[in-house]
Amino acid sequence: MKLFLLFVFFSFLLMDEVKKIEPIPRLGEKEITINLDMDKYFNFNTIRDTILTDFNIKDIINNAKKYSPTPVLKSDIVIMETSFGKVKFKLFPSIAPKHCLNFKKLCNSGFYDKTLFHRLIPNFMIQGGDILTRDADPSNDGTGNPGWTLDAEFNNIKHKKGILSMARGLDINSAGSQFFICFSDAAHLDGKYTAFGELIDGHEVLDLMSNVPSESKQIMKLAKNEIPKSQDVSNWIEYKINDKLIYFKVPMGINKKSYYNDIKNRISNKTRPHVPITIQKIRVVNNQDLN
Repeated sequence: MKLFLLFVFFSFLLMDEVKKIEPIPRLGEKEITINLDMDKYFNFNTIRDTILTDFNIKDIINNAKKYSPTPVLKSDIVIMETSFGKVKFKLFPSIAPKHCLNFKKLCNSGFYDKTLFHRLIPNFMIQGGDILTRDADPSNDGTGNPGWTLDAEFNNIKHKKGILSMARGLDINSAGSQFFICFSDAAHLDGKYTAFGELIDGHEVLDLMSNVPSESKQIMKLAKNEIPKSQDVSNWIEYKINDKLIYFKVPMGINKKSYYNDIKNRISNKTRPHVPITIQKIRVVNNQDLN
């Protein structure tokens, strides 16, 4: 009973008010050491590869709807090319046939190409698969879907490091296109989310992704408790957090109001990766054809 209550507590704690896709619940969080020099990557204009219009996005969704993939075979593998490197997965078509076929449909129709991993929690998981990460509005990331849903195929596969599983809303039959990859064991997800694949190659790439800090954590590195006396105060903005004032220097050529709004958005986003992680291309292919 205590374990159930703990699960419910953390599930509600992590729910994002503006997202239609239910954030994957987690139990606890371990502090990790960032071994990468992320400061040099800092850029207020988060890179989005080829921003799409609503019309473009509807066209991609319609193409995916019309695309009919071949049946998923046991020898099929997923090849995912990301901005951090290549990873490969095996699928479980005999265990989660509808999810595997749906994933192949989305992959091979190009639906996932150039989308972003929009949600990352170190030592837990990384989430992607939202076509809206290709539009000009970062605030709607995590709310997109392909226009259809799948019935749950909960199974006995354990959510451990490298497991590929489907995100969903509060309705257990609401999975569409968004998926997540586990960074570590997550037994509290077992039987509550449909696992349908597992990492077979690219473990070092997954480890690299897991070390990326959030925008919120990284932006706070730029904050100062006070404006240096040698600085022109007009080049700084103040921001109140937890009843405490902190200060940020406005980069040259950046509008102060725009900079303030950007700071506000980044501080509030505790799960968006600081460094954009792009899904450049995903395809499901028959492994026998590669040999």
